[in-house]
Amino acid sequence: MQSDEMLEVARLALEGKPSDVRLYIAKLVRKARKENPEYALKLEELLKTDPARSNGVLRKTLPTEEDSLQREELSLLRTTQNTAESDPLLDNSLKVQLNQILEERQHTEELESKGLKPASSMIFQGPPGVGKSMTASWLARQLGLPFYVLDLTAVMSSLLGKTGSNLRAVLDFAKSHTCVLFLDEIDAIAKKRSDESDVGELKRLVNILLQEIENWPNQGLLIAATNHPELVDPALWRRFDLDVTFCLPNEENVRAAIAEFLGPDLNEFSHLMELLVDSQKGESYSNIKRTINRLRKLRLINPEEFENSCFKHLIPNAEDLSRQERISFAVKLVSEFSVPKQKAAKLLGVSRDTIRKKIGEIQS
Repeated sequence: MQSDEMLEVARLALEGKPSDVRLYIAKLVRKARKENPEYALKLEELLKTDPARSNGVLRKTLPTEEDSLQREELSLLRTTQNTAESDPLLDNSLKVQLNQILEERQHTEELESKGLKPASSMIFQGPPGVGKSMTASWLARQLGLPFYVLDLTAVMSSLLGKTGSNLRAVLDFAKSHTCVLFLDEIDAIAKKRSDESDVGELKRLVNILLQEIENWPNQGLLIAATNHPELVDPALWRRFDLDVTFCLPNEENVRAAIAEFLGPDLNEFSHLMELLVDSQKGESYSNIKRTINRLRKLRLINPEEFENSCFKHLIPNAEDLSRQERISFAVKLVSEFSVPKQKAAKLLGVSRDTIRKKIGEIQS
């Protein structure tokens, strides 16, 4: 670190500006990545272990002139310990978009010299459980910034009538304390202003968001998320620098998710992998994780009955299937997943002779 950089860090620290210290160190990290990668890595580790992410510190960092952000308003903001977590499971197109966001932050000066700026706001859309929240947290870790979540449910449930002032106060705080702010379920307060069923307060919230998003500082990052993009006001949608779409995982990502969620039990489930993948197609990451954790527990609690219990969790309820569907599924278990005919017959309530005959017809 050069002497002028050391002086700047010392000045910010002595003036009681921890958020500015973090921002300046993040800038040094970007610079050092090219010249001294090992030094940059050490600085990044310091940013990750910074304890200034607890709820208590959030209150301490409020300057006196911002006392208008009262305890009731602070309760809308949640902070998380942005410690090391697994990277989100993303398809290639998402990885490209997100990596560009990170790369833009490493070339801020070059962009500004051409009248450009790094993306400072984006909206994530997609069904529940596909990694929107995890990806927002991951971006904060990559940028070395605190991660705050605005509880929009609390905004709507308990503070209607003065939500406008509280929302603006929280957004002002996030803008003045460089961070990643995550607005989950933004459709709760950002509905189309043409919706005649909404009260006037909600329309005012949309107007506030329109103003704030457009002027969001380049150093921070504002991320909104919605499971219902059709409900979000189009004018608000256009204000975001990026629109990032999350989809249910494809077969490749289902397989990767199962392997990751199985963790140390991967080898014990290897003979069931194809059946697991097939059963979890069309499911979200959160649902896949829930299923895999349930199966791991079953195996640990009752290993003797695990195989039978596992199949019962992975195949459709036989009682809800027609006879032809039960036969087709039994044949699939035998031919594609090497399940013994006797077990497939018992699970689906069909005879082994029927399964054998059907497989013979397919092979001939």
